[in-house]
Formats: sequence, C-alpha cells, structure tokens
Amino acid sequence: MLEDLFPLTDAGAVFAVLLLLVLLGPMITRPLRLPDLVGLIGLGMVVGPNVLGVVSGEVLINALGFVGLLYLMFQGGLDLDLEGFVERRRASVVFGAVTFVLPMLVVTAAALALDVPFLAAVIIGSALTSHTPLSYPTIARYDLSRNPAVTASLGATLLATVAALLVLAVASAGAQGNEGVGYWLLFTGGMIGYLAFMLLAVPRLTRWFFRGLGQDREVRLTYLLSGMGLAAVLAGMIGIEPIVGAFLAGLAFNRFVPDGTVIADRVAFLGRSLFIPAFLISTGMMLDPVALVTDPTTITLGAVLVAAEVASKWGASSISGRWLGFSASERGLMFSLSVGQAAGALAAVVVGQELGLLGPPEVNAIILVIMVTALLAGVSADRHAPRITPPGTEGRSLGKRVVVPVSNPDTIESLVRVAGQIAAPDSGAVVAVNVLPFDAAPDQVRSNKALAARAERAALATGSEVNTSVRIDASIDGGVLHSIVEQDGTCLVMGWEGQTRRSGSLFGTVIDRCVAISPVPVLVCRPGLDEPTGRVVLVVTSDEIAFGHDRGLILAAEVVGRLTRQAEVSSLVISDLPEQELRERLEGHLRPSEVVTEPAVLRALASRVGEGDIVVAVTPPAASRLGRGAHRVAQAARGRTVVVVVPR
Repeated sequence: MLEDLFPLTDAGAVFAVLLLLVLLGPMITRPLRLPDLVGLIGLGMVVGPNVLGVVSGEVLINALGFVGLLYLMFQGGLDLDLEGFVERRRASVVFGAVTFVLPMLVVTAAALALDVPFLAAVIIGSALTSHTPLSYPTIARYDLSRNPAVTASLGATLLATVAALLVLAVASAGAQGNEGVGYWLLFTGGMIGYLAFMLLAVPRLTRWFFRGLGQDREVRLTYLLSGMGLAAVLAGMIGIEPIVGAFLAGLAFNRFVPDGTVIADRVAFLGRSLFIPAFLISTGMMLDPVALVTDPTTITLGAVLVAAEVASKWGASSISGRWLGFSASERGLMFSLSVGQAAGALAAVVVGQELGLLGPPEVNAIILVIMVTALLAGVSADRHAPRITPPGTEGRSLGKRVVVPVSNPDTIESLVRVAGQIAAPDSGAVVAVNVLPFDAAPDQVRSNKALAARAERAALATGSEVNTSVRIDASIDGGVLHSIVEQDGTCLVMGWEGQTRRSGSLFGTVIDRCVAISPVPVLVCRPGLDEPTGRVVLVVTSDEIAFGHDRGLILAAEVVGRLTRQAEVSSLVISDLPEQELRERLEGHLRPSEVVTEPAVLRALASRVGEGDIVVAVTPPAASRLGRGAHRVAQAARGRTVVVVVPR
C-alpha cells in the first residue's frame, strides 16, 4: 500500500514534506549541539529515494535545492565587504591561491593513488578544491562579517571557485575532445565579456532602476532574486558554471543592499527559511547510506577523500593565516569557511556523471565528503566565532549609517536627499529617526509615524535604503544620541534654520547639544530651494583651518566629493588661502573644478552662488565665535542649501 503512495508526486504534498523537514531538522540537532545543516542533510537522506523513498526529488525539491545552491553563492557576494576586500586584497589573493593549489595537488594525488583514472581524478580534485561558505550564517549571527579573516576568506572563495571551475572546464573539454584554439578563444572572450557586463553594466542598471521603477521594496526584492537567476542562466550559456554567475550577481548588487536594512533582512530571511534548507535536504537525498556501509570501494575512497580534503584545507588556512598575522580563532574561521563543500563539488559531480567519468562509488564518496565537511564547517564556526570580538565602528566610512532626525514636514525631503547622497558611495543606509517626549499624545505619535513614512519614501526615491524609527525619549538630544549608538551610526545629519536664537550659540540650543555629545561627525544642513543640484561650493577660511588642524577641511572635502559624484556636477572652492596652498591641503581628498581665492570670502560667495548650488562650510566643534560665521554663510548663500561640517 505504501508503495502505491510513495514517492509523492503531488507538488503540494512534496512542498509540505519539505517544510516539515525544515522545521524538524533544527529541532533534532540543536539539543545534540550539532549544526542545523547536519539534521537537514540527514533528514533528506532518510526521506530520499535511497532509504524510505517518500520523495523522489526529481521535480520541486531539485528545483528549490538548485535555487538554494545559487542563493548560497549569491548571499556570499552580497555580504562581501567590498571595502575590506579592496583594502585586504593581498590577503584574499594569498589565501585563495594556497587554498586552491594545496587541495588540488593533495586530493588529485590521493585519487590517483586509488587507481582513479587521470581525468576523473582531476575532476574530483577540482570538486574538492573549491569551497562553499556553509558556515557564513553562523559568522553573520556573531556580527563578524567585517572581520579581516572573514573578508579574506570570502574573497578567496571567488578566486578558488573560479580557478577550480576553470580546471573542471579544461578537464571536461579534454574528455569531449574540445581542445582546439578556437574553443578556448571563444570561452575566454565570453568570460571577459560576462565579467564586464556583471561588474560594470549591472550596477549602473540597478542604480537607474532603484531610482525609477524600483522605489517599492517588493519590486526591489523581485529584481534582486530575478537578477540572481538571470545571471546564472547567462553564465551557463557561455560555459561558466551558474554558481559563479550567482556570486557575481551578489557582487554587482552588493552596494544596493546595505547591512541591517529591510531589504537585506528580507533577502536573508527568504534564503535561511527556505532556499538553503531545501538545498541541504536535496544534497542528503543524493546520498546512499547502504553503499557507504557495504561497498568497500565507496568506503575507502570516501575516507581517503575526506582526510585529504580536510587536511589540505586546514593546512591552507593555517599556513595563510599565520603568514597574514591572524589569530588562532581567526584561522579557525578561515577553515570553517573554506572546508565546506557544496556548490563546486556538486557541479563537478554533475559534469563528471554526464561525461561518464564518475560512477556511483565516486559520486557517493563526494557526497560523503560534502556531508562530513558541512559538519566540520558548522562545528568549527560554533567553536571559534564566540571567541572573536566583532569589529567596532572605528574607521568605518562616513556613509555606512547616516542618522537623520526628522520632525519638520517642510524639510524632510531635502534632508533625506542630502543624507542619501552621503550614504550612496558606501552602499550605506539612511536611518530616519523621530524623537518624541514621554508625554507625547497618541495623535502626535501617529503624525510623527506619517513623517517617518514620508522620509522612507524620500530615501527610496533617491535609490537609497532606509530604516525608520519613532523614538520616545526624555529629551531630543538624548534620543538622537541613543539612536546613533543603537543604529551603529557613522554620521549625523541635522536640519537647521540658518540662524541662531541666542548670543554665543553655534546653531541653536538643541543642535548645539547634539553636536556636543555626538560621537560621529555632524552635518548641519539648512535646506534650500527644492531643485536639482547644479554645483557644490566649498567655503574655507584660514581661521577655520588654523583652529581645526585640517580635520574639518578633510571632512568637508569628502562631503563635497560625495555630493558631486552622486549629482554628477562640478565643484567650486572659495577661500582666502593662496590657491597653491589650498590645492596642497586638498590633494588626495578633492579635485575642485574651479578655485576662487579672495580675502572677502562671504562677498565672493554671495556674488557667485547660483540656482541649484549646495554650499558646504567648515566649522570646528565647540567654536561659538565661528557659529556666527556659519550664520553669515547661510545668509550669503541666499536661500540655497547649506551644509556645515562639524568633525569629531
């Protein structure tokens, strides 16, 4: 009777079993202190065709498993710290080279020692040379995504995977007799063109889409996931493995999905709750436990390959980590991220089977390696991640998390637009905060939630991501400070009327208190006429330079650079410093389109400021004498937007 019922063929029944396994897997493994992925792979093996045969795995489960495979690589590209990768590219190259070469030599030699044919041994070597960062969800949970060892490991994932897949392509071409020069010229041209399209054209297209049609988060989520699928399909069409396309899609979208934002959480939730578990279950369904116990060839080959892969990956992590100066726990993270086998190994299994080079013993042995290394990756991450302190905010870029208190309906769009332009170069997020007193009435809370919603729409219209919050606190300045700390802020943008209400004040009582207690740089913004930016004007005086020791000038130059790049406009610097000295001070920070040097700086500003200009001024912190100067700059700007930079 059960034979007539199983395997399940109804799509709804298969989907129900899949979700039940996703639910049961962690419930079984967590009390045993085992990684969730071990339970998911084990349950997949039990319900698969080799044990109970509840699910055949030929339709829905395979489709979802393949999407999960793509998603793993896609999420790795999304979460890669690009700034850290650029800064530590040497570490990524070193680890990528070592973790490719050492396992390739060791695993291929081990397979040849067991009388595996040469091309099959090369394919097995390529399968176990690449790696999939299966332990990344654990590392992300401990907020270690920006740890230097993690950044180096994720960068090495790209290098090792691409190199391994190139070896696989060479081996498969050799098996099919495609060894001509024309084939490799076509393959190389396709690879170069594909890389250029993904890393140059796709980010521009995404920026245009997010600023136009993609101002709704559901639309953005659909765009990102469909982009992942299309990138995989295009990669397959030119002879590149789809998982490489998914990883490159993640890199292309990286700057548009800032950490800690709603869109990032939605992408991660969808993968963690469905796609990745489906992939792990489908992997388990490929495993034949009977063959593992009864077939001597499978047992021997599996044991040797596990030992060779684990030893070579541990050796690569240890050698590279010591050379690069990482701690023992960081080297453990490198091992946990590089020992796991999934994406590349499964791709090699499929190719080897299609070419007739890998039989059931080799396939079962590789699946065994995948399962054992998945367990080791999870155990290593659980052991080493809690021992590492998450990176602090020191040294983080100005635009990673731009906090904007919003309370005035007339200035919300202007403030959020400036904040979005500051955040965009760092793929950062705008955090719109509305602070209310403890005795706020319900109507006041509702109206301020409406203001927060307006701020969200304004930020999305600029192509930026945004988080909103209505906060109840004892004071406005205290609420702003708490928001900076809780939201991990890197910059504060505050609205200003352009005048002070008492003698000796910088900007006004509330803003002065926020400036005094803010742990991050402050941009005090007097919104002007709501119009497209035509030019950015930097105002610098010798008094401010002497007082601020260039800190304010450097920060103001960075702000001007961000505004000009985002608006694609020119910059003008007005100063009473000699032009040569000014250019020397700005060297490496800003290349102004034009420099005007006049003793009467404000008079020059008033005569040159025009429609669409944004004026940026330098003001050192706690300098009431120059507070009046900021007020005069706002007057001379004649209704244009003024941004006063206060460094920390």
